[in-house]
Amino acid sequence: MRAFEGIRLYDPIKAAEICLVPNVVIPKKFRVPEFVKYTGIQCPITHLKAYCNKMAEVVDDEKLLIHFFQDSLSDTTLTCYMRLDNTKVKKWKDLVDAFMRHVARVRCRGDRPPS
Repeated sequence: MRAFEGIRLYDPIKAAEICLVPNVVIPKKFRVPEFVKYTGIQCPITHLKAYCNKMAEVVDDEKLLIHFFQDSLSDTTLTCYMRLDNTKVKKWKDLVDAFMRHVARVRCRGDRPPS
């Protein structure tokens, strides 16, 4: 526990630095849809299409698409998302490319659960 004492994640400035999408503005009336979690078994393209369909209301807002994508992930894919560098993910395409690279790496290693 002492290793974490100096990090001060509760500091608002530090929190903004570790957010993948800083300064995201969530519309007051926007309700986050329930997503099917990506586990590595599904087709990643199908998952992306289903995610965008659920986010149709805000599909033109790249910051919101990137911000809420974490809610559709689980296991290693969620861990990969949390490790993304916010200086390298500026657009939805950047996130999609990172997601597809992760899926390809996992499948090449054979870490994917059996279908």
